[in-house]
Amino acid sequence: MTAALLVLFAGVGAATAVVLLVVGLRWARSDALDILEVDDLQLLRKQQRKRAEGEGILARAARAQVPRLRRMLGTPRIAALQRRIDEAGRPGGLTVDLFLQQCAQWAIITLPLILLFLVQGNLLMIPLCLVVPVLLPLTRIAAEQRKRRERMERDLPDFLDVLAVTVMAGVTFRAALARVSARFDGPLSEEVTLTLHQIANGASVREAFDDMRRRSSSEPLSQFVSALLQSQELGAPLAESLNQIAEDIRRDSAQRQRQAAAKMSPRVTLVSSVVLLPAALIIVVVGLLLGLDIDFGALLGGLGE
Repeated sequence: MTAALLVLFAGVGAATAVVLLVVGLRWARSDALDILEVDDLQLLRKQQRKRAEGEGILARAARAQVPRLRRMLGTPRIAALQRRIDEAGRPGGLTVDLFLQQCAQWAIITLPLILLFLVQGNLLMIPLCLVVPVLLPLTRIAAEQRKRRERMERDLPDFLDVLAVTVMAGVTFRAALARVSARFDGPLSEEVTLTLHQIANGASVREAFDDMRRRSSSEPLSQFVSALLQSQELGAPLAESLNQIAEDIRRDSAQRQRQAAAKMSPRVTLVSSVVLLPAALIIVVVGLLLGLDIDFGALLGGLGE
């Protein structure tokens, strides 16, 4: 009887262990955000969401180096980095701390390569390994900067046309900005909406629009802000200025497209010369040889004799 109870308890313990193992694996693979309400999910930022999902050893080790990297860079470089991130639109909720954490992660990854090159005596590859941890995150920010600037410059002329018509219809300027930005989407609408929120929360018009100009590296947007502030402070006619800026932006955009097409022509010629021309010659020569019906076996045999 005692042996049967021991076997029963052992079986129950084994079954309990299996159930706990399955439940633990399910919890480990599940997303921590699934148990949160919709309102709680909206309050979480990107960085908080990553922490809620859990971080690996590499991410924790890299995050521990962020304060040291901040001290090494200093306040001016941190401010310049923050400006670049703002101009890129803070992709994926990117902050300065997250950027430095990414750099630290890449540095930890490339550290074994640096040690390997030191052992091999290959000193030329070590500077490359030191540049990669900073170059990769900066390349991503630069790409996002360029895409965001191009999108804003592409949407700005139509935005200004609609805004000018709305202002000429008698709508107040702020109401016109809010109404037109609600009709558009993309980074330009986001920047205008953010600027209006800053004004509604107590910031002056000049401060809010200067911040919008600072968050963008677009020259046409800077012209728009200058015309707007001039109209607000000096009473200049805004609709005419908006129409003129839209016309200038379209003319500059057309000129840039012509320049890009002119730069693309030599590349197309190079590709045609390197790839298409040899292939076309091979096709022509093979076709001629097949059309002549030459007996290469007899010809090669005669040469061999």
